[in-house]
Amino acid sequence: MHALRGYLALQPSVFRAILAEFFLQLVHNAFFLIANFYMSREGYSDHVIARVLSLRFLAVLVFSLPLGLLVRRRRLLPFLRAAGILVPLGYALILVAIPRHWEGLLGVGNVLVGAGLAMVQVLIVPYILRHERPQQQAHAMALSFTNWSTTTFLLGIIFYALNHARTENIPGSLLLAICTGISCLGFVVLIGPWEDRPGSQDGGASSLMLKEYDWGLIARTLTPSLIIGIGAGLSIPFISLFFKHAFAMGYEDFSLISSAATFLVSVGSLYGPHLLHRFGYELAVVWSQGLSIVALALMGVSEFMAPSHGAMILASVCYLLRQPLMNMANPIVSELTMNLVGPRNREMTSALKQALWAASWFLSSQLFRSFREAGYSFVWIFGSTALIYTVGVVWYARLIRTYRRGPL
Repeated sequence: MHALRGYLALQPSVFRAILAEFFLQLVHNAFFLIANFYMSREGYSDHVIARVLSLRFLAVLVFSLPLGLLVRRRRLLPFLRAAGILVPLGYALILVAIPRHWEGLLGVGNVLVGAGLAMVQVLIVPYILRHERPQQQAHAMALSFTNWSTTTFLLGIIFYALNHARTENIPGSLLLAICTGISCLGFVVLIGPWEDRPGSQDGGASSLMLKEYDWGLIARTLTPSLIIGIGAGLSIPFISLFFKHAFAMGYEDFSLISSAATFLVSVGSLYGPHLLHRFGYELAVVWSQGLSIVALALMGVSEFMAPSHGAMILASVCYLLRQPLMNMANPIVSELTMNLVGPRNREMTSALKQALWAASWFLSSQLFRSFREAGYSFVWIFGSTALIYTVGVVWYARLIRTYRRGPL
């Protein structure tokens, strides 16, 4: 309970922003769990699914950097409210387009979703840093990061329970439509009066003066995030397709496994600050992510043993381990990044981080599309991801050692 006490002392405005993010993550993760299965059933091939998803990552890339330039000295609530409209609207258009194979409308929907997600992902950390007390910031960011894992856990349990013992699964399109409607509560939470401070006014008259930022410091700090993003984009959006093709798994079973994995992610993220204070950055970041790389590689190897029941168990266990081990370090890395770059670089760093992450996922989705069109199996895709992850984790270890020695 001592480790959880800090979460009860968050500022009301910060908790409210995190709650709104929860509802937007709800629909986002519903599509993560079901949409690939739904599109595959509607006749979309793996490489077409990758092409459509890449538009979302491209939109995040395009919108992230301008957001970082615009919001440094502005209030953030109008942008968060816009995200509360764009995300549900974009997913609604996607639902209309999938059964009709309207790829143009699919593209528009993914662009709207990408724009809304960019606003949330770029602005939530600066909002927390503006409104939360320094001693509570790590807890606020950890709670924000658990939105992804918590919503996935809840959805996975619900989707499995709804379909358990049924002769035919509930249509994925119906579940996605319900989640899209529920996500509108994110906008409802965001409307009304609440605390919304503008950013700092230091560093010159114009927020668009690029010379105000410490570009070298920002680049050195964000490089490992870019590397790991390239690896993540090659595998994470398409893990559901791996389980579908390798083990003929349906969305309800994949949802259950993802639910268990993300429960562990939530636990790991909530206790991440406690582990950091007790054991330091090496255990909380380097060792945890290093072990996740081993789990990912073993998950890829399991494809060689398919369709045996033991192979599916091995893949599921590795997935359960990989998720929390890789993701529990995210709030710690985010806090470390913001401390390294300093207050005047924070909004730009947050924007660039999301832009680079989106760029890497866009690039990786194109690589995945090319690999699948060329007939490469998932073991090669996961193996490539593990190698890329290794480079990023080694870079994090070097960054941590440099941070301990003093300013970069």
